[in-house]
Amino acid sequence: MKFSQKMLRMSILIAVMMGLCQQYGSAQYKEDALRLGAQGFGVGARALGMGNAYTGVASDFSALYWNPAGLAQARYGEFSFGLSYLNNKDHGTFNQNPNATDQYTSSATNLNTLGLVFPAPVRRGSLVFAFGYNRQSNFTSGMGFEGFNPVSSVIQTWAPNGTRYPDDKSLAEYLELADIDTTTGLFISPINGNVTQNGEAIEKGGLNNWSLGGAVDLAKNLSVGVTLTYVAGSYRYDRNYHEQAARGAYASPFDMQELVTDEFIDGDIDGFNAKFGLLYRAPDWFRFGIAAKTPTSFTVKEKFGTTATSFFWTPDPDGYSSYGPFDDQGSDEYTVHTPWVFSAGASLMIWHLVLSGDVDYTDWTELEFTEANSDLDIQGLNREIRNAFRPTLNVRGGAELEPFDLGVRFRAGFIYNQSPYVGDPKSYDQKYLTAGLGLELGESTMLDAGYAYGWWDTYRVNYDGPSRVDEKIKTNNFILTLTHRF
Repeated sequence: MKFSQKMLRMSILIAVMMGLCQQYGSAQYKEDALRLGAQGFGVGARALGMGNAYTGVASDFSALYWNPAGLAQARYGEFSFGLSYLNNKDHGTFNQNPNATDQYTSSATNLNTLGLVFPAPVRRGSLVFAFGYNRQSNFTSGMGFEGFNPVSSVIQTWAPNGTRYPDDKSLAEYLELADIDTTTGLFISPINGNVTQNGEAIEKGGLNNWSLGGAVDLAKNLSVGVTLTYVAGSYRYDRNYHEQAARGAYASPFDMQELVTDEFIDGDIDGFNAKFGLLYRAPDWFRFGIAAKTPTSFTVKEKFGTTATSFFWTPDPDGYSSYGPFDDQGSDEYTVHTPWVFSAGASLMIWHLVLSGDVDYTDWTELEFTEANSDLDIQGLNREIRNAFRPTLNVRGGAELEPFDLGVRFRAGFIYNQSPYVGDPKSYDQKYLTAGLGLELGESTMLDAGYAYGWWDTYRVNYDGPSRVDEKIKTNNFILTLTHRF
């Protein structure tokens, strides 16, 4: 899963500096759209403990997220409050060198859910409304890397040696890392490899849902529901990147000692979607649910910036041994439409045991950019999305056991999310094992805890050249939910 290949994006953002904005814009990539379309980790500790296999359960406030038709099961008012904690561990290997590894850990604590459920007084059937907040996605991650690269340097992406220079001055020229042959009009840019590369990238933010919905019984044991959601969120990306060359690796005036760059992206996100659901109930035995989530139309407003400085072993004739920092900032706005998401799930109740299973279908080729205030090639980017992505079928399963009416519930489950990239190996699919516990605190209050351990592989590239970090991701997710019925 090349999820969020920000290293590549950042190389181009550096090129945007010093007057190149008209040529490149802010360089949106398919990974930006994929981040917005991903379903996230879900809502509610009970659901998490059961592997998020909740489309055919949906018996609490979190039905507003999983399957709004499940709200019709509520016979009492309900208040729900929950917190979530994410711990992300990234083990990176630079350029497939087992001796060049690094590990980075990042974490975040967030409000997971806050909401109310209100059954309306009706003579027959059920009519229930709900509204509140839930945390859909968490973008928290980070990675670090360091290693020797004998064959490549980021400088060649700014000023490829022996190629004709563009109309605008390149960043490599500003940093005195390249020159122009005035006779041929070609770049003189000898630094290409034999450098130590290291860096650190940090991602933060997430998507928050503000939802209003309801459900009604169409017939005995058959309900339908709808959720309307305003999505608001943010995305922050920071990267520090260094290249160092040993003394004597290159002759003056290109005897670089170190190149230092700092980049950031800061985005505000908002959008709207709806979710429709249906739930059939065979009381105390079986439930079957389906749900369809409409495409979300996201508007993203981004600010981005880069600062770069170069250092040399030998001072120039004027006595300077460093150039910069050169600083540039810009902004952009664009719109993304995510695909439909179709879900189906069932649950079976046997004695004190609940078994549940879910599937989600998403055709990621339907992701698309629709608007941008820059010179973004929307048609070309959408064509790239159609060629790179594929439909996915995600599978979830879970169980809940309440032995002997002791007021304690034990839960376990699994989650399997396919990579949306064509040709990805199964190691890039996201796998989770989950567990949970529910405790009755009196007749009307429930405390639920859920945990999930996840693992998968991915990679990022530092720029358009041989400089890659292969990553092994391990995550720990916790959700704690307090529910009070009144």
